[in-house]
Amino acid sequence: MSMWVCRAGENSVYYDVFKEKNTIFLAWKGFDVDLFTFTDKEELRAFVIKEKKIDNRTSISNWVGQLLSFYKEMLYNEYVLVPSKGSRFYSLARIAGDYEYRKYADSILYHSRSVEFLRHDIPREIFDQDIVYSLGAYRTLFKVKHEQRVLDTIEHYKCKE
Repeated sequence: MSMWVCRAGENSVYYDVFKEKNTIFLAWKGFDVDLFTFTDKEELRAFVIKEKKIDNRTSISNWVGQLLSFYKEMLYNEYVLVPSKGSRFYSLARIAGDYEYRKYADSILYHSRSVEFLRHDIPREIFDQDIVYSLGAYRTLFKVKHEQRVLDTIEHYKCKE
């Protein structure tokens, strides 16, 4: 089973929205289109090039990979860590729904997945340094390395409270 990190926008500006709505979003400007309209990866790649107005292969692959992960690869019951502002704390959620394209209020939040939050206020300090570094990756959405160690650490912390 995989575990993901999904950031709540720049400086976690949508963190409270994620928690209130029991939903994670890809908080990106642009990309205002249902991702299921793309029949293959090349169509999605062409859209990203047009949307971002870039031709850097690495950047394009990065954007395409995150989009594909969000709407195709994330599965029911997989875990998601959502960093709070400053990444000092994390919330742990479990994926509870399929990808949906819907606009939330008057914002940039179009791409969503329902989640069930299991735990809030998990301090960053409980994790070993290599885990802290891996959770600090720059991407908005990515798979967690050593997910079992992360889960074990959270469970151990929970038992100590």
